[in-house]
Amino acid sequence: MALSVAQLYEVMTQLPDPVFILSEDGYYVEYIGGVEQQSYQDGNPLIGKQLLDILPDDKARWVMEQVAHALATGEVQVVEYDLSPAEVEGINADAGPQGMQRFEGKIAPLPSLYDGKRAVAWMTRNITRQHELQRRLKRLGETDQLTGLYNRHFFFEHYHHRVQGQQSTGLIMLDLDHFKRINDRFGHQAGDRVLCNFSECVAAQLRAEDMFVRSGGEEFLILLPEIDEEILRKVAERIRAAVAAMAPDPAPITVSLGTTLIRPGEEVSAVLARADEWLYRAKRGGRNRVAHDSDP
Repeated sequence: MALSVAQLYEVMTQLPDPVFILSEDGYYVEYIGGVEQQSYQDGNPLIGKQLLDILPDDKARWVMEQVAHALATGEVQVVEYDLSPAEVEGINADAGPQGMQRFEGKIAPLPSLYDGKRAVAWMTRNITRQHELQRRLKRLGETDQLTGLYNRHFFFEHYHHRVQGQQSTGLIMLDLDHFKRINDRFGHQAGDRVLCNFSECVAAQLRAEDMFVRSGGEEFLILLPEIDEEILRKVAERIRAAVAAMAPDPAPITVSLGTTLIRPGEEVSAVLARADEWLYRAKRGGRNRVAHDSDP
């Protein structure tokens, strides 16, 4: 049985997600659906108004670019964007979700003209919860759950991006001295506390652009962009001294460090192998010291 026009309109008005009809010159022609009040504000007050009068200038122009692209290609476009109800003039921003929201938009060119103008159907879906969940899962996959530092996976994934185009990047490999003794004597909870305190101490010696990573157990990596050999030595020594000066909790700790400058185009495996060699030279030299790959 075919739906009548009235029935079809009834179905459209009861859609949980909204559909905006937007003209090629940036006007809201119609608003359909959007009855899920937990996810959307009422967009009916926007009908007949222009994007540039409703949205911040940069976002209005971005929307118009997407409309133009959909009309030019004749294909459905899929986009994601952030928008807060407070940024939209003319709606009741107090009703519905609050704060910055994440949306998926599907933009379909329409075959008919509206008042002589081409138009699109912009179907919107609020994906804020899914987006936040994805971000949390991604964060969990990239960080060490004990210290909150980035993990080894993150280091390998971002290594080339971080060193590409840099004139000089340094790498420090760190290893806590005799850490097993702390776990054996005081227990793993105390050992975990030491690792957290150590991480905070080292992070305080670094710049915002430095990448500090727990690579496993009591081993850590620091990637330092735009740094020369002299400064790299100083940073490593400052870290060593700061760790040695930490309050005993539950016992004093020290750290051994191996440093190297990364050569242009060098693969991560070669850099890590060289840093590891100098780290173990520091350990063989008596621990609580820094060894550089330019040392004799």
